[in-house]
Amino acid sequence: MERKTLHKFSLGLVIVVVLSLLGLNPHSALAGDTDDDEIPLIAPIRTSPEGQTYGRWAAEWWQWVLGIPAVVNPLTDTTGEDCAQRQVDAVWFLAGSPSSDPVVRNCEIPAGKSLFFPLINNFFGAFLNDPPEQRTEAFVREQGSCTEPAQISVRIDNFNVPRPLRFFTGASGSQSPIFNVQLPPGNVFGVDETIVPELVLSPSAEQGYYLFVRPPSPGTHTIRWNASGCQSPEFSQDVTYHLTVVGGPKH
Repeated sequence: MERKTLHKFSLGLVIVVVLSLLGLNPHSALAGDTDDDEIPLIAPIRTSPEGQTYGRWAAEWWQWVLGIPAVVNPLTDTTGEDCAQRQVDAVWFLAGSPSSDPVVRNCEIPAGKSLFFPLINNFFGAFLNDPPEQRTEAFVREQGSCTEPAQISVRIDNFNVPRPLRFFTGASGSQSPIFNVQLPPGNVFGVDETIVPELVLSPSAEQGYYLFVRPPSPGTHTIRWNASGCQSPEFSQDVTYHLTVVGGPKH
């Protein structure tokens, strides 16, 4: 894998969650051009759901997805059997796909878990042996930024989330911090320490569009997303999750 390809990595996703099963009125919750604080299901971009900003969750999402070996990585999973890998605490991460091919996954999650996922995003991680000028915050932020207009449609249940481009982890939204990534052996890049010293990407930066969805109610939910742009005009996503939320009272 070329160094340029390894440093940068983008993927995306657009979501569909069944709102009628969440006990929400779809017409009042997501109809029209409402403000994000008027959508009970989704945390507003400038809040700190579960104690962290969108930007902080985005950095943690990248650490999560790049820290899982390729053989069980939710990114490369085509069925959903690996969706529970390294899920901890109150927030459950969902993954997109490294390709533009359609993906359908079936996933069981515990009740009471919020969902966090990228609509479409971009990443850049420096190697420890990169030249000093390529390991500055300014450089990695520039390389990890969204440079192409994003096209996003987010569908939750049978209606659209209004204005999904506002859920942005750039300076105009909820900027993510600079962070480090520890790659595992057998990582999704297929590299070892002869290519990436200590398997560490540091410093790393990202930028993209995300949603933080509050806990869906027990039962079955269908989540789908489509998106393109950000890092590349050619890259797109078509991902569907069939979720089963288990435990807790049913509505």
